[in-house]
Amino acid sequence: MRGWFGQWGLPAQLRVDNGAPWGSWTDLPPDLALWLLGLGVDLLWNRPRHRQGNAVIERAHGVCQRWVEPTTCRTVAELQTRLDYVTTLQRARYPVAAGPSRLAGFPALARGGRPYDPAQEAVGWDVQRVWTRRVDKVGRISLANRPLGVGRAWARQEVTVRLAVADGAPQWLIRDAHGTLLRTHAASELSRERIVALAVSRRRVRPRRAAQPYAQPQA
Repeated sequence: MRGWFGQWGLPAQLRVDNGAPWGSWTDLPPDLALWLLGLGVDLLWNRPRHRQGNAVIERAHGVCQRWVEPTTCRTVAELQTRLDYVTTLQRARYPVAAGPSRLAGFPALARGGRPYDPAQEAVGWDVQRVWTRRVDKVGRISLANRPLGVGRAWARQEVTVRLAVADGAPQWLIRDAHGTLLRTHAASELSRERIVALAVSRRRVRPRRAAQPYAQPQA
C-alpha cells in the first residue's frame, strides 16, 4: 500500500469491508485500519454481509473479470498485460454519459490524492488522527462499529474522541475542532467487570464441539 500511495497519492477516504484485515468484532479497529487513520485516510466500514454498500467496486470487479478472462492466461505476466490494457480501455477510451470517457469526464482523478512519501511517513503520521471521527448526516460517529450520538448540529463535521476516567468509570469524551466538549458516553466495554472477565472484545467465540469417543474399528 505504501507503494500505491507513493504512486497515486493518499486518498481522502476508503470504503472497506468489515472483515479482516479492515474490520473486526473487537472494540478497536485492526492494526491496518489504525495505520490508515494515522495517515489521515478516513475509513467507511460496510455493514456486515452488505456487499451492496460497495456496489460500484463489486460491479467493476465483475466486469474486469469478464473482460480479462484470467482463467485463459498462461502466465502471471500475461494476466498483468491484460489487466493493464483493460484498465486503460475502461478509464480512458470507453464512452460514458459524463463524456467520451471516465478520464475525460473526471480529469481531476488523474492527478491522484495528497502527496505521500514512505520515507517521510514518520513525520506525517499523527496518532491524534486515530481518534478523529466524522459525524454522519444523522449526528452519530462510529467507534469500532459502535454508534455514538453527537447531535445533528455537528453533522459532517470532524470531532475527536478521547478516553477519560471519572469516579472510577471510563468514559468517551467527544470534542469539536476547538476542544469544546460536545458529548460524553460511558465506555462500558472498558469497565472493570468486563476486563476482569476477559470480555472486552465483541469477538464471537464458537462453542467447542464435544469430543467424540474413539470407535474401535470392526474386524
